[in-house]
Amino acid sequence: MSSSTGGLDPASFAWDHQVYRHIFLSGLVILLYDHLLTLETEIQTIWLSKPQPLKIWFLGVRYIPLLSSAAILVFYFGNLNPERYQCATMEQALEGLLLTQESLVEITLTLRVVAMYGWNLRIMAAMGIFGGIAAALGLWTVVEYGHPQMLIMPGLSGCHTAIPRATALRSAGGWLAQFLLDIIVFGLTAYRAYQDRSTIQFIPGSLIERMARDGAMYFRIIVLANLANILTLFLGDIMIAGILSWWTTSLSVVLICRLMLNLQRAGAGVQTEENFESTELPEIHFVGQNLAPPRTDDGLGSLVNV
Repeated sequence: MSSSTGGLDPASFAWDHQVYRHIFLSGLVILLYDHLLTLETEIQTIWLSKPQPLKIWFLGVRYIPLLSSAAILVFYFGNLNPERYQCATMEQALEGLLLTQESLVEITLTLRVVAMYGWNLRIMAAMGIFGGIAAALGLWTVVEYGHPQMLIMPGLSGCHTAIPRATALRSAGGWLAQFLLDIIVFGLTAYRAYQDRSTIQFIPGSLIERMARDGAMYFRIIVLANLANILTLFLGDIMIAGILSWWTTSLSVVLICRLMLNLQRAGAGVQTEENFESTELPEIHFVGQNLAPPRTDDGLGSLVNV
C-alpha cells in the first residue's frame, strides 16, 4: 500500500528521508571500518585455526549483518517502485533480517554469561525464559507489522516507510524487552566478577576479568544507543520513528564481534610480551602468568570460544 507523504509537508519529508539515509550510512561505515580493523585477528583466530561450531557461529554474527546492510543500501538508494510492491516486499524482509541480527547478538551474550557460571542449569533456564520472552515480543512485532505503508515523494530515490503510532509502540516494546535482557546479562556478569574479585586481583588477565571488562564496555555503549532508539519510537513522527534501529544493530554487531575475537585471541594464546598458562579453578579456567610455554586445555577452549 502506498500513499503520498503521510501528512508531512514536502520539506519535512525530504529532510526526514535524508536524515534516515545518513544515519544508516554512518552505521554501515562503522560496521565496515571495524571489520577492516579486526580482519587480521579474524583471519588468525577463525580462518587459520581448527574449525569449531562456535567459530562458525561467529561468522554468522559477523557476515549476516554485512549482507543485510547491502540489501538495505538498495532499499534506501535504489530506484525501486513503491506502486509495484517492491519497496513493501523489501521492507518486510528487512524487518525479519533486523530481528535475526538482534537475536544472534542476544544469544551470543546469553552464551557468554552462561559460560561464566559454568553452564549452571538454573542460569541457563532463567536466561532461556528471559531470552524467549524478548524473542517472542520481537517476532510478534514483525508479524503484527503487516503490509507496510510506503510513502511517495517525487524526485527522491529509494523507499520511504511510514511507521504508524501503533506500530511504533509495538516496536518500542520489543526494544525495551531487549534492553531489559541486556541489563540482566550485565547484572549477572558484574555479580560473577564480584564473586571472583579475589581471584581477579590475584591473577591479572583472567578470563573472568576479561569477560567482565568487555561486558561492561558493551553495556555502557549499547545502553545509550538502545535508549535513543526507543525514544525515537515513542516521540518520532511516522518517518523518524525507529530511525536508529539499523544503526543500533550495526553497533551491537561491532561490539559483540570484538568481544568474541578478544576471547578467541586469549584462547589462542595471542599475547604481545609474555607467555601464559592455564590455571584451572572450579567450573571455569583462568589465564595466569608463567614463563613456561602455554599448554592446551579442553576446558579453556570450551569457554573462550563463546
